[in-house]
This record gives sequence, C-alpha cells and structure tokens, in this order.
Amino acid sequence: MEKKSTNASVQPQTLSEFIGEFARYFSGSSHLKCYRGQRDSSWLNVGGIFRPEFKELLENEKRAVRELISVQPHEFASDETMFDKLVRMQHFGLPTRLLDVSRNAMVALFFATDPGPFGSEPSDGLVTAFAIPPELEKYYDSDSVSCIANLANMTAEEKADIYRLRESLTGDLTDIENIEKFNKNGVVERLLQFIRSEKPYFLPIMNPIDLFVPYYVHPKMSNRRILAQSGAFILYGIVPPPKTMFFPYEIEKTPFIVPQGQKRSIREALDNIGINESTLFPEIDMAAARIKSKYKV
Repeated sequence: MEKKSTNASVQPQTLSEFIGEFARYFSGSSHLKCYRGQRDSSWLNVGGIFRPEFKELLENEKRAVRELISVQPHEFASDETMFDKLVRMQHFGLPTRLLDVSRNAMVALFFATDPGPFGSEPSDGLVTAFAIPPELEKYYDSDSVSCIANLANMTAEEKADIYRLRESLTGDLTDIENIEKFNKNGVVERLLQFIRSEKPYFLPIMNPIDLFVPYYVHPKMSNRRILAQSGAFILYGIVPPPKTMFFPYEIEKTPFIVPQGQKRSIREALDNIGINESTLFPEIDMAAARIKSKYKV
C-alpha cells in the first residue's frame, strides 16, 4: 500500500540544493515524513526479506527467526515482543520485514552517497521520502504492530492461507461479520496464539486489513544506532505492497536521485556538518574498525 509520487525524480547536485528540495518537500504536507537512503537507485524500497535475492529466506522466515534466536538466546533475552526481536535481527544483518528509515533527511542522504565496496559498479544513489498518513503511524507497543510482526512466526503455507482467506471476504472488511469470520479461522487462531504470548489480553477481533498494511513504527529509543540515526521502521505485512487490494490510506513516496558523480562532494559536505560514520555508528566495534582502516598501509 505504497503510492509512488507522480512527480519526476528530483536530481539536486549539491548539499545545499538537496537541503532546499527537502525543505520544499517537507512544507508540502502535514503528514509525518521519513526518509531512506540507498547507494543504488535501482534497489527496491521494501523490507529486506522481500527482495528477490532473499526469496528462499522469505519462504523459510519462521525457521530463520528461530534458528537465530536458538544460537544466540542471550542477545534476545530482554526483548518483550516479536517486533523487538525483529529490530534486533535487523540490527545484526538478518533481512526482515522491516525497512530502516530515518526522520532526518541528512542521514538518508549520507547512506545514498555511499560509493559502495571497492570494485563495485558505480551507481546513482537514491533518497526516498515517505509521507505517512496518521492512520498508518504506530508505536512499538501497538496491537497492529504485534499482528504484523508475529507473521514471522508463521510458515509460508500459513501466510498463503491467510492471504486466501482475506481474498475470500467480501464487502466492508471492518464489518463485524467479516471480522468474526476472519478471526475464527484456524490459521488466524494460530497467529493469535503468538500474539497472546506477548499480549495475554489480546482479544480475537483482529482487523483483516492489519496484516496487509505497511505501518510506520516508532521504535524504542534504546538502541544507540537508532538514536544516532533518528531511526524508525516501516513494517510490512504479507504482500509488499498489495497491488491487487484497495486500502483507504496510502504512503506516498517521492524519489530524490543522487548523481553518482556528486556522491563524494556531497558526503564531504555532510561531514562538515557532523553527518558521518563516527556520529551515525557509535558502537565501539565500528569505531575500532574505522581506526584500523585509517592506519592500514
């Protein structure tokens, strides 16, 4: 349920031009704004697990999640919800149904100016601005967030069954008859078990729409990197985005292309205003790696 802007991609050339474009964009709507930067403009803007190269991982999402927790249980000991676990998995590099975004456009621009590893093919970068309707803005403890996050506990067959069940419903999905029919189905009851393991009070009144809508989620600001990067997430449901379904609210996306030839100068300008690896990656292991590379012959 993401809507691409009909405007042509904006292509500023300098940091000051980007700041001007972002300021104009920000003043154009009252919706919450967030941004994502990527070094290759051809990459998909979806949670990593939905990218084509991770098709097998998506089909085995439940197994992969359990495998990581089973080999590193101490890392997840303090996590109270499945969303907390997905955030931690994302942090350590496992592709999930989360898409990293930032409330700070300059942070996104930093990632868009990444030249890539040595020897990689040069490419234009991309900053995508997301306009989030209030109806799609949630916090980490939202019931809707629990519903989607716990899809990671379902098998590929179970998620396919939920999709078919959703397609079988007719009329207004918020109608009590549709909601009751949806929640009394065996596969949804299975999902409810996972949700109730973290929220015992959760009632079987799940809205069918909640499993297919991408939500913007404010996370707990307990992670140093999330704090440093003004981070947040877009959490995707079963199909990202559901192209065959109608939803009353949409996330509008506006692209800003970062020309490959301007990446270096823009990144240098960002460094001058304190947007660099040292400020965005505050962990000690990252600091040690940067110092090592600085003195490497």
